[in-house]
Amino acid sequence: MHSTKSYVSYLTRTTRSLLIIATIITISILILYYFFARLHVCIKFSLSTKPNLINNAKHTQLETILSSSFIYSLDNECKIDLNDSSLHIRKKEFDNIFETGRWNTIGSRSGPGSSLEGAFDWLRHLRTLFEHYSIRSMGDIPCGDTYWQFSLREINTIEELYFGGDISLSVIKQNQKLYKTKHHNKLFQYWDIVNCPIPTFTYKNSTYEINGNRFDLIIVRDALQHMHIRNGLKAVRNVIMSGAKFFALSTYPPNGRSSASNTRSIGKNESLPLIPTECVNKTYCTYGAIKDGDWYANNINCYPFNFPLNKAILVQQSHEKFGMEQDEMHIYKIDEELKKIVEQYDNACS
Repeated sequence: MHSTKSYVSYLTRTTRSLLIIATIITISILILYYFFARLHVCIKFSLSTKPNLINNAKHTQLETILSSSFIYSLDNECKIDLNDSSLHIRKKEFDNIFETGRWNTIGSRSGPGSSLEGAFDWLRHLRTLFEHYSIRSMGDIPCGDTYWQFSLREINTIEELYFGGDISLSVIKQNQKLYKTKHHNKLFQYWDIVNCPIPTFTYKNSTYEINGNRFDLIIVRDALQHMHIRNGLKAVRNVIMSGAKFFALSTYPPNGRSSASNTRSIGKNESLPLIPTECVNKTYCTYGAIKDGDWYANNINCYPFNFPLNKAILVQQSHEKFGMEQDEMHIYKIDEELKKIVEQYDNACS
């Protein structure tokens, strides 16, 4: 009798153990089934959407992964001329501005215009430009400390290359330290936009190499107003002759205030005059004869720059949201007419 009870107890314990094991196995199978089912859906979705993402040139995580197989480099470099005393003066001035925080000590040391508030409207309009014209590469000269640029997704995940150049080696060394190791398609290099032509770039992978690529967009933001006007003319000529498609820059209206009537949005064709009427009363060759690093209210449409205002694809206030300054953001599609204009710069302000 005792033996029978023990046997029944043993069977009960065994049955209970088997039930527990069976339950665990069943739950495990269900979990694995759910996991692989979800994985199958994710893979199927990724494969079905991948062509559309690439064809639409959207700056997505997928494109970042795809482009990470490329190595980017500049085709040429901007060498420091040891015999050019004026270059050394300019370089020393802009190094000093950055290192001492002369323009700004809180946030961006490249000046208040390089804060997120200062760049708010630029970011908004650049997003529209990237979407409307499928911008894939850009040169940003001078780039400053890049406090605002990479807050825009279209720049941070640009499909090909972001190149930041600056005459200040202090700026370049900081940017290289911050971005070089983790951002394969962001290059920072010393660049004097006054004396050095805009570079082309190469991208290569294990299969092929393509060099001589020209940037879709060149940005010269908050820079011309800090250059002697003759240096500004050289910088603008280098941009226009670079083979880039678009040129975005900061410029001040000749009447000292932005006009709501003289504006144009990307993709639209609001009426604009050939030149602002106030240009006839301005003598920018004298007004712009400043020491590099100082300031004057530059204008791209009046003599000696002579850009036709009605050729701009965008004319908007640079600081409409926060009202920091009265300067404007202009974007021009570079064409033969602009190239002919800058060819005359050698004789300007002489």
